[in-house]
Amino acid sequence: MKVFWYAWSVGILFLVKANGQTIPVGTPYFDEALRRAQLLGRVDTNVSFMIRPVDPLRNSSAVRLFYGDLILSPTDTVRSLKFVDTYFTITRDSNFRIKIEDGNELNQKPKSWSSARIVLLPLQSHFRINSHHPYGWADGAMVPAKGPQLFTSGGVFVKVGPLEMQYRPEFVWARNDSFQNPPFRARGIDMPERMGQESYQQTFLGQSYAKLHFGPIAVGVSNENLFWGPGVKNSIILSNNAPGFRHTTVATNKPVRTKYGTIEGQMIMGRLKRSGFIYPLRYQGTWPPVAANVIKDTADRDVFHSYVNMMQGVWQPKWTPGLFLGVSRVVQVDGAPIDYSDYFRILYLSPRGENTGGGPQGEAIQRNQLVSVSMRYLLAKSHAEFYVEVGREDWWWDFEDLLTRPKATTVWMAGFRKLYMLSGQDRWLQVFGEMTEIQAPLDNFVQTNISSTYSFYTHSNGVGWTNRGQVMGAGIGPGSNMATLGVSYGKGFDVLGLSFERVAHNEDLFFSQIDYLRLNSPTGNPLFLDFSKHYVDWGIIAHYHKSYGKMLLGYQAHALRTYNFQWNYSPTGTAGPFRFPGINVWSLNLELSMLYRF
Repeated sequence: MKVFWYAWSVGILFLVKANGQTIPVGTPYFDEALRRAQLLGRVDTNVSFMIRPVDPLRNSSAVRLFYGDLILSPTDTVRSLKFVDTYFTITRDSNFRIKIEDGNELNQKPKSWSSARIVLLPLQSHFRINSHHPYGWADGAMVPAKGPQLFTSGGVFVKVGPLEMQYRPEFVWARNDSFQNPPFRARGIDMPERMGQESYQQTFLGQSYAKLHFGPIAVGVSNENLFWGPGVKNSIILSNNAPGFRHTTVATNKPVRTKYGTIEGQMIMGRLKRSGFIYPLRYQGTWPPVAANVIKDTADRDVFHSYVNMMQGVWQPKWTPGLFLGVSRVVQVDGAPIDYSDYFRILYLSPRGENTGGGPQGEAIQRNQLVSVSMRYLLAKSHAEFYVEVGREDWWWDFEDLLTRPKATTVWMAGFRKLYMLSGQDRWLQVFGEMTEIQAPLDNFVQTNISSTYSFYTHSNGVGWTNRGQVMGAGIGPGSNMATLGVSYGKGFDVLGLSFERVAHNEDLFFSQIDYLRLNSPTGNPLFLDFSKHYVDWGIIAHYHKSYGKMLLGYQAHALRTYNFQWNYSPTGTAGPFRFPGINVWSLNLELSMLYRF
């Protein structure tokens, strides 16, 4: 009976409204606004934004993350919700009573009482419709799908002393319309272009966690999406492109000051899941070349495919304020750990792999490693930043290998942002750009048979660097390149922007696998031996964000032009002097985001 009354009383606490602690990666408006606030001089310039989500309440003077805070939204008129600290105590009498009082009505906290901070988190939804084929990434639990798709999330946050808990599940539904299958699919990676043949729906733990904070250090378990590195659109190692996965985390919750500068860091350990689908990797001699469908995997196999230990460290040297230097390392191992110590044991594997794949019985281990180095330079007085990240899969064999083949298995991304302050309160103009190149360098092609060229994120384990069928790093995927350039104008919550975006899909696959485009092709191509069939999307994106009191809405329209969809010919085209027409189409992608503040 005592346990019942205790659980019931604690349950009442969840009905109290108060203030949140973190802004999940990808939250409409607020995630972007926090980083922009640093460029505007409102957030501590020691925060690198290279380990996200950032804790605003520990890294700035923000007090109300979603309600009229002068740091993130100085023109916000929604200030109706008061800040509430609820003090409570459990009296040990025969009734085991819990007394609850509003902290705002107390002059000070009684010494014998504990405090709890409770948040009813905003309700978040995201609706997308792709009219011709899947497009979009860095969207967490959402999946590649043609047609309409809906994401929704909400929950509660509780803080009791050093303990913070958040339950924020996510739900995704997609109609998952059919479209033409590709002729080839990337090898060494579990990345279906479509999640089966039926409508898709799934519930996730989402941005849920439980953490203990000890000064600048946080320890706990989490399912949150993380974003490592300085990028905005893409990250080489870890982004919010795939659904979050359950992991143990040890991290700094704010920059730690030392005599050599500030440092930030995070280590996570967890297990990654399969997509649950299977599919052939190439077409079977038909014309036009189209591979068979993606179907559900009915085999009785472990839903987990590997376990990982990941580390990210960031250092800001005291001699160069605004300069952040980061390094990431991922060790991914097939199968399951025998016990928890395995997550630490794999850190000491030779980076060159001499002690993997062989050795005494029971000691052989199939693993892969990804590393990256990154830099972000914040020019606070100029309201600007530029950044770069370089990743590599294979460690160099020796110093000579590093000097003679520095590009081998190397990928990179770089970007910039510049804000111009305009007259009036909270008005600004922003220019930004970012490029990502995951396409394999020439060294990758010459060190192996061209038909088995290594692509970043792929591996001989067959699943690659993925969780639930989506890449953990840059959402454009292996072999792909992306460029974005845009401008946006903001006045408070009103943000209007226009950008250009180009994506070249899996160039590694194009150069190494697609044999029907080559001279002397054995596949019976009846049309035109055509080397111009790069699969490229480009388009113009217009977006607008607007506040309607407690409701925040974001609108986006994307006019998309596709050349040579799935590297294929037009079935009704006529040969020209340079190329045979590809499947070239215009399409329209629309998105609506909503965030409601209770």
